[in-house]
Amino acid sequence: MTRNGFDCATKLTAATAKNLKDAGFSYVARYLGNSWKTFDAAEAKVIQEVGLKLISIAQKSANYPGYHTKAQGIADAMEAERCAKLVGQPVGSAIYFAVDFDVQACHMKGILDYVEGLNSTLKDYKVGLYGSYVVMMAVKDKVDYYWQTFAWSNGKVADHIHKHQYQNDVKVAGIAIDKNDIKKDPGAWGEVAVPKRKTPKPTAAIKEDDIPEIHIVIAGENLTLIGRKYGLSIDDLAKLNHLANPDVIYAGQPLRIKRKVPSVSKPDTYIIKKGDTFWDLEKVWGMKHGTLNRVNPEVNPERLQPGQKIRMK
Repeated sequence: MTRNGFDCATKLTAATAKNLKDAGFSYVARYLGNSWKTFDAAEAKVIQEVGLKLISIAQKSANYPGYHTKAQGIADAMEAERCAKLVGQPVGSAIYFAVDFDVQACHMKGILDYVEGLNSTLKDYKVGLYGSYVVMMAVKDKVDYYWQTFAWSNGKVADHIHKHQYQNDVKVAGIAIDKNDIKKDPGAWGEVAVPKRKTPKPTAAIKEDDIPEIHIVIAGENLTLIGRKYGLSIDDLAKLNHLANPDVIYAGQPLRIKRKVPSVSKPDTYIIKKGDTFWDLEKVWGMKHGTLNRVNPEVNPERLQPGQKIRMK
């Protein structure tokens, strides 16, 4: 059984929100951000007080093929997360991003790259995607929530979607809206979100002796995940590594993990820990690049093993 929803670009007041609720609507989708069509914390409160369930949209453009790249997905997710926190959106609810044009087969790689950027970056909220039937089918099982538009869908409706936008630009209670069938719980504020993707469990604490001096960032990691692994806060990692912007790290970047910087006096020998490399150790101890290769000619630096003893002098 479907439930009535709508989306609109008009800011809602207590009166207009109540009028739309009285007109039979249960859900409203509104825009995150900072423009004429976006909502703030005060409007969110008004919407919820009249009994409408609020759904967040993140869309600035997204209406042409060249928009959708992995880099744009990362940027959009970062901005959406920041805006969602500013208006008090509950953690675990959905943010819907848009693919707002007639997608052809030649555009699909960009769409999938964009989704990859969203998934790798959005941490506290669930990823929803808006688009045509072919988009819904292409991203099935790749996002948490699906919102299909009737535009460019040729009458087809995917069976796994949460929302179906079936009529555009109609006036109800004096407000221009698009009408939506809500087919499944769409990740609205205050509702229990049940995503298909599994949320990673916190990494178990590891022993101090097993913590490397340096951690090499891998794709998809952020300071929250790295800090959880080693028992450090984001502030700890930012200070240890002199990071001007803790939100910006990159795959392959070495990050200092140990709270205490080794003394200037180097030990005669060192026991290799998981993740150590000659280059990282030389950097930590202030050694000239190539020193450890020279003093350990019998050691293959590409095959270091935890527990292996090397000379430092």
